[in-house]
Amino acid sequence: MALKIETIRLDKPYTIKKMGTSGLRLVQEDYNRHLYLEQFAQGVAGYFLEITGKGRVATNNRTLVIGGDPRKGNRERVRKIAEIMTGNGFRVYVANDGLASTPAMSHAIRTLEAAGGIILTASHNPFTDVGIKINMASGAPALEDTVNRVHELQNSVTEYHTVRFEDALEAGEVEYFDAIRLYADLLDSVLDFGGMREKLRVRSGFSAAFDAMHGAAGPFAREVFVNRLGLNATILREEPREDLGGFDAHGDPLHPEPDFDYIPELISLNSSGEFDLVAAWDSDVDRRLDGGKGFFVESADEFALFSMYADLIGLGRLFPNEIFFGRSTVTAGTIDLMQEHLQKKFPEHKVRTVETPTGFKWIAELGNWGVEESNGVGNPYLREKDGIFATAFLLKILLETGKSVQELMEDVWKKFGRVFFTRGEVSGSDESEKALLTALLESATQHEGARFGTLTLEKAGAWDYVHPQTGKVADKNAAYFLSFSDGNTIKARFSGTGSGGYTLRVYCTKFDTHYDRPKSPITQPMKDAFDAFLKAGGFPGQSKKYTDANQPDPYST
Repeated sequence: MALKIETIRLDKPYTIKKMGTSGLRLVQEDYNRHLYLEQFAQGVAGYFLEITGKGRVATNNRTLVIGGDPRKGNRERVRKIAEIMTGNGFRVYVANDGLASTPAMSHAIRTLEAAGGIILTASHNPFTDVGIKINMASGAPALEDTVNRVHELQNSVTEYHTVRFEDALEAGEVEYFDAIRLYADLLDSVLDFGGMREKLRVRSGFSAAFDAMHGAAGPFAREVFVNRLGLNATILREEPREDLGGFDAHGDPLHPEPDFDYIPELISLNSSGEFDLVAAWDSDVDRRLDGGKGFFVESADEFALFSMYADLIGLGRLFPNEIFFGRSTVTAGTIDLMQEHLQKKFPEHKVRTVETPTGFKWIAELGNWGVEESNGVGNPYLREKDGIFATAFLLKILLETGKSVQELMEDVWKKFGRVFFTRGEVSGSDESEKALLTALLESATQHEGARFGTLTLEKAGAWDYVHPQTGKVADKNAAYFLSFSDGNTIKARFSGTGSGGYTLRVYCTKFDTHYDRPKSPITQPMKDAFDAFLKAGGFPGQSKKYTDANQPDPYST
């Protein structure tokens, strides 16, 4: 069947913003503007046409994969984008019902040998936001050079090419695929579901509770944990919903984010002590929060734990010469403490613990074995953060050791010490406030030696990412830092994942060999010092929403 390609001219093209670290996130109304999505998609098609030689290469390199989370409008957007990609000469694989987690999309791109993929998700943002990002043939998010070129092409679009979705489907140029099966098969090959099922059979009474937050996670969790592993699991908010759960009691849209503000029922279930394993995942399943028996484990700490047991997933086989254990600069540096131990664990490799900018693309570039501040741990077998992989790997460790999550984590802390960590924010909509914040952080070095609260600012400045392979500055001013007395450190960066206004993320860390202390008394001096710094600079607001304000703390009195 010959496809009828229709070319439609844009009389008034939009000025499209450049994608950030996780694509372009806008409110629904922006993406729903007349022909906006079409212009956006045509620019992406133009880029893939460039890198595939405009059709002068093998057919499989002219294949794209499309899917995303279930938020409002995404099912229709998936079809529209597929129509435009097909209209530009690409063969398109679409996830069944348009639904796929971000890690499953990364795996599908690699497995189906596609030129890349288009992922529709605004991750942990509420359903009132929309996000679109592109991943490359490696399965990894696009790096800056790609983003820049796509931006140029999107803003030079004057017409787009499209076909009818049903015609493309009939002609075999669009084909649905089972993202859930492909992804579950991968985890089975990595974790050995047969062996895990046998251990679960022997360890009768093992139970789990999960919160899928009405995002894409529900069907994936059921397939992996219930259907394939036979785990006795309670899955809260399992059904994918367009409104991702709707609104809270105040009328605000719920955030599908595995943070303590948004998972009260799971916290309650975990507090009962009845569940050996608990987990929550965000809308596109790249973020996670894991725990069990009343304990929750943070991303950086869990990655340290995973690194201790990396032989269970054959990590050494994935890296022929050098293993990078990566973490974003604003993440607690637990893994940094383990450099010597990890080198002994992998004597045939050069082991390097690397500090990267925020944005998992940097860790993906080094092999995807690392942790980002946003509750995200990499799956080294694909090129994205992977929430369900993290939970399944933790389950494997629990079954192998017979210990609880807290006991496992305390083993790490006893050996290496603990980096106490909390994350807050300064946010608003006034651009003049953002400008003042920026000026304060950029001039912070002038206040070295000054006292703020109970702490003295010893050193301040901006942190640059020096690429561990090239030795060149790959990301200048990736974060601001303020090093206070007594080992208290604050790093801050402006978030690139919001859909309006500004958000300055604030991260507080402090190392201590006494791991079994309440967190808030340790982090409070840093919070007070940062607010005093802002006040001294004339900033009218303060930091807020620190994660330790309402999270369970096993050592609090």
